[in-house]
Amino acid sequence: MAMITTNNRYLIVLDDVWQAAAWDQLKVAFPHDNGEEGSILITTRSHEVAKNCCTSPNDPVYEMKRLQMDDSEKLFFKTVFESGKCPNDLLKVSNAILARCNGLPLAIVSIGRMLARRQDKTSAEWQAVCDRLGSELETNPTLEGMRRILALSYNDLPYHLKACFLYLCAFPEDFEIRRGSLIRRWAAEGLIIGMYDRSLEEIAQICLDEIVSRNIIIPGQIGCSGKIKSCKVHDIMLEVIIAKSVKENFISFLGSSQYNTTAGHDKVRRLSIHPGGTQEKRTFSSKNIVHTRSLTILNSTEKPVLIKFSRLILLRVLDLEGCGWLRNKDLKDICKLSLLRYLSLRNTAISQLPNAVGKLKELVTLDVRETSVVEFPKGITWLQNLNHLLVGGYSYYTRTRSVKHFWWNDGAKVPRGLGNMCALQRISHVDISTEKSSNAMGELGKLRQLTRLCVVNRKEAKLWKPFAKSLDELSNSLRYLMVVDASEKVEELKFLAYLKNPPLSLQSLHLVGRLTRLPGWVSSLSNLASLSLRQTYQLAKDSFEVLAKLPSLVSLKLYDKGYTGRALFEEGWFPQLKQLVVDNLVQLEELSFRGGAPNLERLTLYFPCVPRGGVNGIGKEKLRKLREVEFFGVVIESIFEQVCEAAKEYPNHLKVTREDRPTTTTEAAQGQGAVSRSQPIRWICLH
Repeated sequence: MAMITTNNRYLIVLDDVWQAAAWDQLKVAFPHDNGEEGSILITTRSHEVAKNCCTSPNDPVYEMKRLQMDDSEKLFFKTVFESGKCPNDLLKVSNAILARCNGLPLAIVSIGRMLARRQDKTSAEWQAVCDRLGSELETNPTLEGMRRILALSYNDLPYHLKACFLYLCAFPEDFEIRRGSLIRRWAAEGLIIGMYDRSLEEIAQICLDEIVSRNIIIPGQIGCSGKIKSCKVHDIMLEVIIAKSVKENFISFLGSSQYNTTAGHDKVRRLSIHPGGTQEKRTFSSKNIVHTRSLTILNSTEKPVLIKFSRLILLRVLDLEGCGWLRNKDLKDICKLSLLRYLSLRNTAISQLPNAVGKLKELVTLDVRETSVVEFPKGITWLQNLNHLLVGGYSYYTRTRSVKHFWWNDGAKVPRGLGNMCALQRISHVDISTEKSSNAMGELGKLRQLTRLCVVNRKEAKLWKPFAKSLDELSNSLRYLMVVDASEKVEELKFLAYLKNPPLSLQSLHLVGRLTRLPGWVSSLSNLASLSLRQTYQLAKDSFEVLAKLPSLVSLKLYDKGYTGRALFEEGWFPQLKQLVVDNLVQLEELSFRGGAPNLERLTLYFPCVPRGGVNGIGKEKLRKLREVEFFGVVIESIFEQVCEAAKEYPNHLKVTREDRPTTTTEAAQGQGAVSRSQPIRWICLH
């Protein structure tokens, strides 16, 4: 190979490289300096392998995107029909099939070939194939190639990741799986092996990152650090792991069409009930579910027939998120499940937890977010193994989740005795608007494992005093802090400036409430990666320069009067910033990039009116680095057109989203070419 490539022009393609070691063995045969004489193209499923194949750490990796619907249709119709055109009566079912393929060329071509061989090309026949795609994958020889390739992705996983990956089929099709919930469930299920210097959640996060790097799940929201916040399983891959799971009795299913079975196994160890099951009564009556250790029922409107929580005494994981039928009275039996380690009642009609919740001595995670729970009972303080106490809710100002904030009317009051919960690592969101709950905050200093804390106060400033005292005692452990003052009084957050031992190890800080200046210790937050400010519009002008010099700041979100004046990104400022959200800053005078924020990748702009000084400095060099730009509210046409031109130049690199609105006479007169902030008509998305 070395002789052939020397002094010759060449293009070498290495397709589907699985291991970095394979490239390490091959690369010695190629010239170390290709110059302009040759190129080597390597394809792989693993991001880690791709980075290892780069000649330098800064070399870009071209990530193949899934096909858009137009391209999917062209490929599918060309595979199925000689003419490349689809009859009108098959268009609807074709779209349903393509939706399940989700832009994956392998699936589109394989299923297209299978349908092309069928003589009966009717809508009913194709719909039947779409509905029973899982069984077709198992039995149809035409799909053998796809089945084998997909199975390789599973078989190549290390042993410790196979169970974690199979576990993803507990979630229904198209369900957005949140990272935090998933890793806490993995830990509660015993799928994660602990290490002496890391928590189970930290190890679970490493496992998830490794699965993501293999491109066998679909990333959803991506955080500013590059880690995923949510994910989905591709419909075709989901069929593969469901079949594998049923065969190995890893997870059993009800309401999942062709997998409404436990494959003859007597003991159901994990049970996932998907919406829309029609055979629940018949199936349940013939199955032994008393050995079930994990029960998942998501987004269900009716209680499954014959589910009796009192019988499921071996349950360790119970996830009832979105179950509209769940009521307070159901908690009586749930609180008798003494082995429970994970309990999610999120987004249900629950309004009050019984004191008996304190009997769940093994509980590690209690999630009552997006419920009507406003106060925890005294029994909550008996849970000495509890790591995560989650309450409250979020609302979104735009249609994307990059602009998200805590809805401060939510939150729950806590009782005295909080200091007994020595295992607590995360508390959110605590409402200290009563004297009893405020005094309970004085015990936080005893919780030396506490790393994440969110606190809300809707009353007078004196209620912050016990909390402030505890903050001084938590300076070494806290990594995430959110402080919300919803009283709308002047400078209610000024107590933060007088902390004796401020939390200098913070990695994430979120402040809501009026301030004249940032606490002096903010400039010393060398590890701070994420900062958001809301309604802090009285901040002094020098506050922006303080933020600009934070060495590790990756994400900056300025919401709803979070900043007043000119936001200037000077040369050398914000060296690590990757995400900037400017949302509803009514008094923003100018947004200008003057050489600052050289690594900015994601930009969200939501203007209620055009800043007087405009938006400047988004030049070609800046656009070359950007990966995603979102426009909402009043859109400055010149900036939007400039970004769109860059998106055409970098089609696989820059994604542009815009909320399109009609221009009003008043705004047109401003000469800014802006779009009004009335009800949105449609979306434009370029990528």
